[in-house]
Amino acid sequence: MARKVYNIYSQVCSPDNICRATYNTIRGKRHRHDVQRLLANNIIEVLQNIWQMLNDNTFEPQPCSHKQICDNGKWRTLTIPPLYPDRIVDHCIIDVTEGYLNKLYITQTYACIKGRGIHKCLKDLNRYLQKDKRGTRYCLKIDVKHYYDSIDHEIMKRIMARYFGDKRLLALQYKIIDSVQGGKGLGIGRLPSQHWANLYLTPFDHYVKEVLRVRYYLRYMDDMVFLHGNKQYLHWVLDEIRKYLITELKLEIKGNWQIFPVDARSIDFVGYKSNHFNTLARKSILYRYWNKLRKVQRKYSPFELKELWHTLSAHNGWLQHCTPQHYNIIVSKTIKQLLEMTQTNLKRGLHSAKVQPTFDVIDRITGITLYNHNQHYVEKVDEQGDKQKVNEYDSLLVQFPVTANTVFAALLSERYNASVESKLLNDYNAAVLGVEEEAKKQPYLDFLAERKALRAMVDADCSTNGIPLK
Repeated sequence: MARKVYNIYSQVCSPDNICRATYNTIRGKRHRHDVQRLLANNIIEVLQNIWQMLNDNTFEPQPCSHKQICDNGKWRTLTIPPLYPDRIVDHCIIDVTEGYLNKLYITQTYACIKGRGIHKCLKDLNRYLQKDKRGTRYCLKIDVKHYYDSIDHEIMKRIMARYFGDKRLLALQYKIIDSVQGGKGLGIGRLPSQHWANLYLTPFDHYVKEVLRVRYYLRYMDDMVFLHGNKQYLHWVLDEIRKYLITELKLEIKGNWQIFPVDARSIDFVGYKSNHFNTLARKSILYRYWNKLRKVQRKYSPFELKELWHTLSAHNGWLQHCTPQHYNIIVSKTIKQLLEMTQTNLKRGLHSAKVQPTFDVIDRITGITLYNHNQHYVEKVDEQGDKQKVNEYDSLLVQFPVTANTVFAALLSERYNASVESKLLNDYNAAVLGVEEEAKKQPYLDFLAERKALRAMVDADCSTNGIPLK
């Protein structure tokens, strides 16, 4: 066990640490109104006030605002403390204590630890699976019910006092913990909360490794994976950790715990599905990827693969950690979908909530423009059965230069195959010569009338929007 730490409060309230914490708080957030208001004031006076609060032990947490967000189908309540002084003080504490906290964690603890994020956790899991296939045949997967809301304040304080001996630092941390009413819970979204939530389960980690002596164990915040070659052993582990969590930490395991063969179902953990042979992307991740791909196609088509990866760089970075065969399948399907999309530059029957610009330049470097035409409102029934009016239109991709003639030529080539006009003209000439029946003339006449109407529409749109004829 790491030694108890004393006399570090002077580091927390040092001017250097306060300046560094203020910079870390506002870094990358200059566009936010609260940051702009802070910078508009006398920043030296702000820093002096924070130093005075910490040095005189007069800091008191301010009331926080709350925001509801939907995270992968789960609604969570975020706690948003005010920028000054709360968020700056939060950084003052964590910037100093983070290094000491990291020494307390076992190597199989992840989340909010530098160098130990999702992909380090995935890498270690796969290493265990490949290292000992017989010893990792079965998996116990659990998580804690309402973890952040269930953290007991008194237990949290006892754990902190076990590792930190500086009374002024403990008093400051206790104030932030007790700012959440009810004696339970840490605010999700507050910087110290994630570090203290990891600290809360640190005694449990040592119990699992040192008392139960579980060889293959990983924890990402409150999600835990236990691997073993014997199913009955995992049932025994489940009973023991359930007793420990209830009695020592007042936590309850969710009822959706699972013990299953690894290769039969794969381990759904940290966004991937892992077994002894593959690492696959979670289904929800793939759904988001394909949905984003379709949105990009509708907006920017056609696309080269290199340009696509720039737009979907986050998704590509995530998928690259899958098994190469799985990743190559996703790439090949992506290319196939792009090729199908690039076969036509004309999309018909699109819908939007409002009227689209007739000429929309989507690439100012190459001059590629969308020609949104034939716009009209139609009545559509939504999923709830309600009727609403939406704008229906056709969209044509036009290469540079954009003139009435190039737009009309592109529209004709997309609407009609090159052989269509030749066939209609041959049938018309045959009917004129008496080789074919008289009715064969009408399709070609209809084609000419539609072509004339298209030309009039293009000329009118170009004239209205200042597009030249040639």
